[in-house]
Amino acid sequence: MPVLKKKRKTLAPAQTLALGFLIIILIGAFLLCLPFSSKSRSFTDFVDCIFTAASATCVTGISVVDTYTHWSIFGQAVIMALIQVGGLGFITLVTFFNLAMGKKLGFLQASNAVGDLTMTGLSSTKRIFTRVVLLSFVVETLGACLLMVRLVPGYGGYGVFMSFFTAVSAFCNAGFDLFGIEGAGVGMSIFADDPYVLLVTAAIIIMGGLGFVVWEELLAFRRTKTLSLHSKIVLVMTGLLIAAGTVIYIIVEATEPEIFGGYSFGQRIYTSFFASVSARTAGFSAAPLPTANGFSKMITILLMFVGAAPGSTGGGIKVTTIAIVFMTAWSVIKGRDDIRILKHSIHKQTVYKTMTVLCLALVFMVAGFFCVYMLNTETDSLDTLFEVVSAFSTTGFSSGLSESSGHATKLILSFIMYVGRIGPISLMLSLTGRKTANKNEILPKGEIMVG
Repeated sequence: MPVLKKKRKTLAPAQTLALGFLIIILIGAFLLCLPFSSKSRSFTDFVDCIFTAASATCVTGISVVDTYTHWSIFGQAVIMALIQVGGLGFITLVTFFNLAMGKKLGFLQASNAVGDLTMTGLSSTKRIFTRVVLLSFVVETLGACLLMVRLVPGYGGYGVFMSFFTAVSAFCNAGFDLFGIEGAGVGMSIFADDPYVLLVTAAIIIMGGLGFVVWEELLAFRRTKTLSLHSKIVLVMTGLLIAAGTVIYIIVEATEPEIFGGYSFGQRIYTSFFASVSARTAGFSAAPLPTANGFSKMITILLMFVGAAPGSTGGGIKVTTIAIVFMTAWSVIKGRDDIRILKHSIHKQTVYKTMTVLCLALVFMVAGFFCVYMLNTETDSLDTLFEVVSAFSTTGFSSGLSESSGHATKLILSFIMYVGRIGPISLMLSLTGRKTANKNEILPKGEIMVG
């Protein structure tokens, strides 16, 4: 009698991604909770450990304790490892090491991994992952070497570790730093008069935020002499957002003489540039620009909400999403039946996904804002919104709410960071599984008045 093999159930791609990040966060929280992870050699509150592990794995950067003054070298190394795993993506690292060890890569695992990074299919899977990981390590190592020029003379051997920590955090758009060595919570404000460190860090942030697809095409540009529509949109939108943010922050500095009166003209330019770069999911702060006043908070919220590029280490709803939303509106205004960007017609399925990303992001942020606000009614509503958007977009700027809030708020913000990193669509797909609608079902067309 033939033996029937039981079909083994496999996780859907979205479920693999969601479960993988959750496991990494829990492992990180356990390690951070151990006594030798803190400088006091005592157990750290487990909720604070969950928050820190979620912030690191989701490359956010919001901290409830100062990274340098609270955590030991081991704890700092755990945070750096979580940032690296979260930045490259859980599936990416698993796939890379499987390939490095010569293990066979199944179709499902390959589709998971390529989807997490490129969304372009399964061609040249091994080459893609090798280049992704090597490019990341090369950029981080080069960035660390450049930072050592400033950090090693000031901090000796520890400056080497600080340089690598900062480079990894910058490339992964995480926003964690060890500059609490100069005082808890000072961040990168100690370099407000040092354009070298700020510009090097900004360059690393931008490289991580462009996405691996864009870098793959830029590296091959000398041979191909062409860029895809995706890369063109990412580069154009990134340039426009950085320039717009820089100009607006310069205006903020000019209108707040009590805060920025001592800044020179050059200092105002490069601190504004750094704030504009950092506001789109990195979260490093060299000047109090993001929270200088209500206007700057709203501008920062918008920049955080947009975020970086798809397939990058950054968060937000992505620059391509905003580009498609605006071009959809422009096409309607022009009376066109299709959406056009840079002389290309955009498939309607892409537009549907774009609107889904936007709607789900707004729903999650509104729900998160409501929950956090109800638990912290004494906090200014704009500060609450700032904190929630920063968590969802995995930016890392903080209005101070996270550090002063209770356990319930920290857990809610941890969940918001988690959703922001894996994406609201991935979360919904992981909950619904792989159920598909009946494609053969024919429904009558309906007419609805809009506008």
